[in-house]
Amino acid sequence: MIQSSLFVFFLTLLLFFKSDPAHAYLDPGSVSLVIQAIIATIAGAALTWKHWYWRLLNFFGIKKQNGKSENRNPESLGGE
Repeated sequence: MIQSSLFVFFLTLLLFFKSDPAHAYLDPGSVSLVIQAIIATIAGAALTWKHWYWRLLNFFGIKKQNGKSENRNPESLGGE
């Protein structure tokens, strides 16, 4: 079982290394699309990390959630 899996893996790896030149043309539009995809991936990863980071802090009680104060007594805020 493992030997056949290794054989398939190395055969696939060999096929990736054996290729002919593509002779492709890359116009500015396709390069722009690739750059846009890279920037979008970085921005998406950063925002996802930020979201889960704050959820983790809220879960452990390190940071309170927005809009919720710990003391809801108006007299403690200096009001009369």
